[in-house]
Amino acid sequence: MLVRDLYLPKQEVVIANTEQTVIEVFNTIKASGYRCIPVVDQDEVYKGMIYKVHLIEYLYEENGDKDASIDHLLKHQEAFISERSSFLNALISIKALPFLSVVENDKLIGILTHNRVESVLEDAFGLQTGGINITLSSAEAKGMIEKLTKTLRGENIEGMFTLDNGSVLARRVVITIEHGKTEAELEKLKDKLEKGGFRILHIDMIEKSE
Repeated sequence: MLVRDLYLPKQEVVIANTEQTVIEVFNTIKASGYRCIPVVDQDEVYKGMIYKVHLIEYLYEENGDKDASIDHLLKHQEAFISERSSFLNALISIKALPFLSVVENDKLIGILTHNRVESVLEDAFGLQTGGINITLSSAEAKGMIEKLTKTLRGENIEGMFTLDNGSVLARRVVITIEHGKTEAELEKLKDKLEKGGFRILHIDMIEKSE
């Protein structure tokens, strides 16, 4: 999965311009309700991010010039990704930021938000479709996924991801299968997994998200 499948296009983003004064940008970000917005120049070239808190500090704590340039208040000038970047790269890069700017040929084309990143993880859990969410483990990490898929042959798997990657002793897997099983059918599935060498750690019934 690439960032181009997830980012919010520029047309839907509140953006500041380096041609604006401090007070103009402050009014823009205040009206938006966001704590930080991306900044471009007159040619749409990405210049960084600006935070509401830094504008407040400059205007009201430092008695700064409201008609000054915002250049000295810009942050994260190098914190951006390409639309061709992978989801994994985005997940690592966005951790300490309110969002990630998406830049192509030096120009801002959109932003990737935490909500968009979280939606991918929710999908992996099966929250988009709902279902029976099972966390299980196996003492045999090598070949575990192949063994699990064979054990679950015939089941409709809505989501799957692994934990403890790199462990040679044990690994956990979280799977979500479709709703619709009776209690007896669920018990039969649990028995099948346990006989296949898997230990069931937890089961959640997930309702489909609206």
